[in-house]
Amino acid sequence: MQEDYIQAANRRIRSVLIGKIDANKPTLVFLHGGIDCIEMWRDFPQQVHEETQLPVIVYERWGHGKSEPLSGFRKYDTRPVEADEPLADLFKHYGLDNVILVGHSYGAVVSLIAASHHAATIRGVVSIVPQMVIHPLCLAGVDDAKESFENGNLRVKLVKFHGESVDTLFYDWINRVNDADYQARDCADYLSQIACPVLQIYGKDDVYGYLPNLGLSKKLITSDLSILEIPGAGHYVHLEATDDVIDAIKKFITHVDA
Repeated sequence: MQEDYIQAANRRIRSVLIGKIDANKPTLVFLHGGIDCIEMWRDFPQQVHEETQLPVIVYERWGHGKSEPLSGFRKYDTRPVEADEPLADLFKHYGLDNVILVGHSYGAVVSLIAASHHAATIRGVVSIVPQMVIHPLCLAGVDDAKESFENGNLRVKLVKFHGESVDTLFYDWINRVNDADYQARDCADYLSQIACPVLQIYGKDDVYGYLPNLGLSKKLITSDLSILEIPGAGHYVHLEATDDVIDAIKKFITHVDA
């Protein structure tokens, strides 16, 4: 496991390489959720590496974990921005031209958009509970997170991962999700441009709701789309049903490599 700090879109970001990059094999690049970081994946990337024997890169977006802190609140849709130059710089740094993205939640949306931006590099996308549609159940989940951050123990938990810049990061996310212009965007234009195979994994007990996102994907993704819905698992389905998720990823990689 090798930790590194690289420049991506002129920001200093932290990345971790697990295993060794092999030009003859795809590299799995992990994209975390909206207020997450490398450590919040726990040992899932390591487990995927061990089960697939493929190199894994996990990185933290601008403002997250030990990457460069945000300088203020962002008033634009960060998803297509994160899917473009930062990933291109990451691919260039590691010399990648054969990538399978593994994204969770916000990172799952970024991974789908990225497939439309970097078609020559990205051969497949594993999209775990993508939150493309800001619907009432999603907003209710965000409100619960805000309540827990302000009056519960969520801030205490997050500050261990993000440091004292956690407030800027958290409210940057809250403000954006509650913005009417952001809510009006569902990433439809990008989904219809995806050419590579896609695996979507959902926990059926996800408190943020997943059915509107599943419906949008079925409607607009015209490439090879596989779907796995796991009963009894929620928003962090990869931590709650790890074996099922890893088995699905292994089968997907075999399919992509076929």
